[in-house]
Amino acid sequence: MPGILDLIEDRGDGPILAGSGVAVADVVDRLEAGENAEAVRRSLGLHAGDVVAAIASAALGAGPDDGPPLVRSRPTRPRLVAAVSERNLVALFPDADRPSLLALQAGLLQMLDSWEPSHTAAQEADDRGERTTSQYWHGIAHRREPDPGNASYWFRRVGRHPDFTALAEAARPILAGAGDEGLAARLLRDGWDPFAFIEACTSARSGSPTAGALGRVQRQEMAILLSTSLRHVDR
Repeated sequence: MPGILDLIEDRGDGPILAGSGVAVADVVDRLEAGENAEAVRRSLGLHAGDVVAAIASAALGAGPDDGPPLVRSRPTRPRLVAAVSERNLVALFPDADRPSLLALQAGLLQMLDSWEPSHTAAQEADDRGERTTSQYWHGIAHRREPDPGNASYWFRRVGRHPDFTALAEAARPILAGAGDEGLAARLLRDGWDPFAFIEACTSARSGSPTAGALGRVQRQEMAILLSTSLRHVDR
C-alpha cells in the first residue's frame, strides 16, 4: 500500500484523491457537516483508505510548512474530529481488530490536534496489546504536550521502530536545507534518534528556522506512521 501522502495529488485547484479524482474538499466538507464516514465513502465510490487519506490531508495541509505545531494546540478542524470516532472507523473497516483501529484513531486525532482523545486512544490500544504504532503515537503525544520525560519513556518502549528508516530518509533533505549541521548530525545519529528529536522539538524557539524545519520533519513523521497504522487495519 502506498504512503498516505501518495494517495493525494494536487493538480493546481486543490488536493484530490489520486485513485478516484475526487476532491479532498468534497470528502472533508461532508464529514464536517456530520455525514457518516461510511455513507460518504459509498456515495463517492471511494475505498475506506481514501477517506482516511482525505482526513489526513486536511490535518497535514497541502504544504510542507503545514500540519500540527510542535506543541499541542486547539483542534484546527474541530468538526472533523467527530469523523474519526471509533464508531465511524468500525463502519469503514469492519474486519479490523479493535486495538489496531484505536491506534489509527490515535494517529488521526493527534494530527487533528485533538490531544486528550488521541492520548486516550493510544493508551487503550496499548493496554489491549497493540504494539505496532500505539506506543509511537503515545510518544508523539507526550513530545507535543510537551513532557519530554514521558515522551522518552514511551520511545524507550518503542525501541528501533521500522518507520525510523523512512523517517530518516524524509528528514535528511529537510535538515540539510535548514543549514544546521549539528542538528542534522544529532537527529540522524544511528539512522534516527527519537530522543534527540524530543530534545530538539521541546527546546526549539517558536517561529525560529529550526522550529520550522522540525515541524516539517514532524509532518513527515506523522504521515509515515499513519500509513503504517492504516496498513494494519486495511489488509
